[in-house]
Amino acid sequence: MKHHPYIYAILVLLLLSGCGSLGIGSGSSVSLDQEWQLGDQMAAQVAQQMRVGTDPYITQVGERLHAQTPLADRPFHFYVVDDNSVNAFAVPGGHIYINRGLIAQADKVDMLAGVMAHEMSHVVARHVIKQAEQQQAIGAIGSILLGQNPNALAVLVANIAAGGAIARFSRTDEKQADDMGLALMTRAGYDPHGMLDMFGKLLALDRSGDSSVARFFADHPGTTDRIHDIEGRINKMASTRGTVDDPAYQSARRRLGAA
Repeated sequence: MKHHPYIYAILVLLLLSGCGSLGIGSGSSVSLDQEWQLGDQMAAQVAQQMRVGTDPYITQVGERLHAQTPLADRPFHFYVVDDNSVNAFAVPGGHIYINRGLIAQADKVDMLAGVMAHEMSHVVARHVIKQAEQQQAIGAIGSILLGQNPNALAVLVANIAAGGAIARFSRTDEKQADDMGLALMTRAGYDPHGMLDMFGKLLALDRSGDSSVARFFADHPGTTDRIHDIEGRINKMASTRGTVDDPAYQSARRRLGAA
């Protein structure tokens, strides 16, 4: 794998920087331009490691949400992963991945929007960059800097996609992504109950022993408490009207073999 010079500069910053204060689109010593460059490199690696594609309707939902973020002026990309397990993840620079198995469980478009808004909020809050900064001694970054492992970036991406240490956000980060995501999907015109319905369904599947949701719960801790928090926030909203479902979404699910 060929490494471009700017990747080394970005990773030097990741290794040497301290933990910045968390903010929306800020709070990191890595600039947004650098993050987007790094994200493009990581997305190229995801495409090599997993079967990913795009779908026009899934992209439409993503862009409807993206338009309401403080990063609407930067490109976001939305991918469907050909994987029957229930999961979703994001990498820096606006790359959002939704497993086909999750779409199969998202019966209505507001449920899908809730998951996508949550993952997009991780990007907006720059949680992945924050994790990298907190783990300054992470072997993958060090080996890339020293030129000792030409596949280190690929390993780092695999770690994120599989829910490794750098992808496991704290409960505080997860709650922030829930809160931001709930506000985001509501501003975008989706019924916020969709997030509550999605988490509730996945929790019921997990309690029934369905192994397909195991990775989701490994990556998204504290779901029971978070459901209660989401329900409380919805109850305080002045209005919860919004799109619940769409025939075009059901067509997309059939097209993707998820319905």
